[in-house]
Amino acid sequence: MIIRIIRFGLPSGMQNSIIAFANVVVQANINAFGEMAMAGVGAYSKIEGFGFLPITSFTMALTTFVGQNIGAEQYERTKKGARFGILMTLGIAELIGVAVFVFAPQLIAAFDSNPEVIRIGIEKARTSALFYFVLAYSHSVAAVMRGAGKAVVPMVVMLIFWCIIRVAFLTVAVPMTQSILTVYWVYPMTWVMSGIAFFIYYKKADWLHITG
Repeated sequence: MIIRIIRFGLPSGMQNSIIAFANVVVQANINAFGEMAMAGVGAYSKIEGFGFLPITSFTMALTTFVGQNIGAEQYERTKKGARFGILMTLGIAELIGVAVFVFAPQLIAAFDSNPEVIRIGIEKARTSALFYFVLAYSHSVAAVMRGAGKAVVPMVVMLIFWCIIRVAFLTVAVPMTQSILTVYWVYPMTWVMSGIAFFIYYKKADWLHITG
């Protein structure tokens, strides 16, 4: 039992560590553009973190739901529940994204009144916010896979797209463009890539049956 717990739990811990490392690299690139960039992106990050709390709650529920129903061998119910949970997560994420896109000036100004900080925060928000549904899709499918005992799958996908590709892209593209927009766009770009990978796995692989 301990071995099974480690096998299912360790990949999730490694995944979070990997993403945290990639975010350090992204933050280092943002810091290179000065104090205003740090403040503007920092203000946006607080808004994004708060806005994604409902999504996190849904993904936690998805993991529990899928695990319980697969354990009870209710496979059809598992598929229907997973599909419904993913669609709900996408819908809520996009509603939040639209709200952040529209009200970005007011939301950023709540953290900092400096016009340059507000401008940068709005720029970052309006680059990422409408792609929240893609990020939510990756998180929700990853939650389903963890509930199905396939915890290595989200770890590998996020290692490839949210760490290796993200860091490699920034390392090459930022010195070439010298633009902070390059840093902004790396998130939606890698969200879309991971979303495609998760979609293919979710549709093609047999994730309903636990092996081992």
